[in-house]
Amino acid sequence: MEILTSIIFYFSSFIIVLSIIVFVHEFGHYYVAVLNKVKVETFSIGFGKEILGWKDKRGTRWKIGMLPFGGYVKMFGEENFSTGKKIPSNLAKYAFSSKRIYQRFLIVLAGPLANFIFGIIGFAFIYSFIGKTYLPPIINTVENNSPAFIAGLIKDDEIIKIDNNTIKSFNDIGTAINLYKKKTYTFEVLRNNEIFNKDISPIFVTEDFYGQERKIARIGISSYEPIIKKHHFLESLYLGTQSTYQICSLTLKALHQMIIGKGSIDDLGGPVKIAHFSGKMLEQGLLSFANLIILLSISIGLINLFPIPMLDGGHLVLYVIEIFIGKPIEKNIQEKIFKIGFAIIITLAVLLTYNDIINLFKF
Repeated sequence: MEILTSIIFYFSSFIIVLSIIVFVHEFGHYYVAVLNKVKVETFSIGFGKEILGWKDKRGTRWKIGMLPFGGYVKMFGEENFSTGKKIPSNLAKYAFSSKRIYQRFLIVLAGPLANFIFGIIGFAFIYSFIGKTYLPPIINTVENNSPAFIAGLIKDDEIIKIDNNTIKSFNDIGTAINLYKKKTYTFEVLRNNEIFNKDISPIFVTEDFYGQERKIARIGISSYEPIIKKHHFLESLYLGTQSTYQICSLTLKALHQMIIGKGSIDDLGGPVKIAHFSGKMLEQGLLSFANLIILLSISIGLINLFPIPMLDGGHLVLYVIEIFIGKPIEKNIQEKIFKIGFAIIITLAVLLTYNDIINLFKF
């Protein structure tokens, strides 16, 4: 009974997270489509049979589908590129396919942008009303016989750089030594107004990360207590933009490490892992849960910009090609491109889900 209760709790947490992110993303498409006078026929959270729905004064059917794994906005005339169907002249001004290239480009781009804007505003509210945590990269304690101890680091040393990567907070230290997975790193250290370098080789320890065992690189140092500072809202928007950029940058660096074979597939997460962390974050409190939603919104916005057919980024690439050749790509070529994109997405989904299930026993 306890296991069943946990499954329901984690699944419900996952549905809440996913539904919020999907709504934000699809509302971006919807809002810009309406601004450009495109008729939106359906706004759906979830797929399959409708379990709840209504129609607004614009004729848009807002609904919730039985399968709560995603969502979509269906615009009048958007399928005409692939089917080749003619649109009646009296309705052409409301069709997505009849709009200028820049309008179609903006409508598609609006989904990922909405995810980024949501992340920025979400961070801004947190930084304004709760505060932003600052953790200077200054050492408080050094463990005996640790890599840092052996290298000669001491209390109040400030880490400035690691392998030419600027360190702005204590958290950046852990990020650097776990992202690049090298045997030895060069630490640039500030001590008593003097700068010197130390080569340090981290050790790997197995730690519990919200119920999941992970190997983490450590050098044996700890920080001082964090400083929490509130900011006025306009400054918080700027800081939220910074945080959003940092998340995107870190995600791209991690993917690059994985592509060149230096990353681990265990760092990737599919629906099972997201459900797991959704439940864990909700158990930690609403602030942790909100931070997870913001983080995933930004990540999904970024992923949707990847130039993979079926994703928004794939559509944007086709529009750029259309600008250069002066006409849409032929429908049979588009069909083949989207089939390839569909195969890529399904393969990734199966791989991530399989990886999640393999790691489920570590949760």
